[in-house]
Amino acid sequence: MPVAPVPVAPAVDVAKLGHSMIELAPTEFTRDTMLGAALALDQRENPLRLNLFATAIRIFLDHVMDALAPREQVEACRWFEPVEGQDKPVRKARLTYALIGGLTVEQIEKITGIDVKPLINEVIGAYSDLNKQVHGREDTIVRDLDEQDAIAHDVLVALAALLEAQRDYRREIVDGIADALRSEAVEKLTTETVGEIDILAAHYTVDWVGIDERHVVGITATHVEYEITGSVGVTLLYGSGSDRRRGDGAEIGEEFPIGMRFQVPVETPQDIGKAEITSEIDTSAWFDNGDDDDFDDGVRNMADSDV
Repeated sequence: MPVAPVPVAPAVDVAKLGHSMIELAPTEFTRDTMLGAALALDQRENPLRLNLFATAIRIFLDHVMDALAPREQVEACRWFEPVEGQDKPVRKARLTYALIGGLTVEQIEKITGIDVKPLINEVIGAYSDLNKQVHGREDTIVRDLDEQDAIAHDVLVALAALLEAQRDYRREIVDGIADALRSEAVEKLTTETVGEIDILAAHYTVDWVGIDERHVVGITATHVEYEITGSVGVTLLYGSGSDRRRGDGAEIGEEFPIGMRFQVPVETPQDIGKAEITSEIDTSAWFDNGDDDDFDDGVRNMADSDV
């Protein structure tokens, strides 16, 4: 009977790898459990080293899934299908939600070119192999340190890939959606009345909108939500055109920080007509009088009375 090959020990310190993954954990408790797993790997003389590591990792993954893939959210996804005999979502469904929320794998491939299935299968496979070591038996304990290291290495690499992908995939998803909506969103801002600026002057023009950063707010079972931050350049107009020509009015160019939040349904994430957009412009600096000179005070008074 052929003998199964013993895994080749990786040329890496797996305990050090475990410690390096603590910062990837999404919650304080999962950071504690990853620390426990890494400390177990430090104990190379402990005959139950791999078993203790396996137990810690199982606790780690269970709580990571609680944080990244709440049961009610997974079950609310349009792609979710219950598995017969299971009273809660299986690991594959929870991993899928953790990576892409309520979007489908087909949408993700179209928007980003990413195929999420191989990573999900890799995590499930590595976790299943490790799960065999949770319950130690005299005839199943792996005592060879190189074999222990090889098993631990595969699991840690798969989990690191999962946690990094959970962060990176969501950013790529939002980038793909934002690119499709950006020009329309800017046009919406420049053509609609902006309340924060309207307070400063009855008449104004929006001259330009600059986008600096995009942030993922959340990808849920039903919506993708993100925000962009940047600046908006405006010209505040006081008095009528003839007033300004006579020198009785004023034109003032200003730049204000801006934030725009987008909420788009997972069914049509790139359709501007279905997007809910809210914007907020920070004009607080305008009201910070400080050492304002008389001209600035006069303009602000004009803003209060201008029609």
